[in-house]
Amino acid sequence: MDIKEIQSRVVKFAQKRAEAKKFKFSPELSYIHLTEELGEVARQLSNKQIRPELYNEKNLKEEIVDLILESLILAYICKVDLDKGIKEKLDALFTRHGFDEH
Repeated sequence: MDIKEIQSRVVKFAQKRAEAKKFKFSPELSYIHLTEELGEVARQLSNKQIRPELYNEKNLKEEIVDLILESLILAYICKVDLDKGIKEKLDALFTRHGFDEH
């Protein structure tokens, strides 16, 4: 799947979730979910260093995917053209740091 297909699928899920739970599909709510997912990634990374008995690599990977999916929802709500935005950002990063992409 390409990024637009993934985004379309996760947005459809988020809209259905919002409807089923009777809450408004909004950038603020998406941001809250995004922050929660980032916290779950942070918890696993912290566990890896501080409490290795609680570290779960499978869960870390799942939480990273959740973080990406929630980012796609927020991008949709905020009308971000991901193909264009990602290309422009990567081009700018390579240029700013004087790196050859090839």
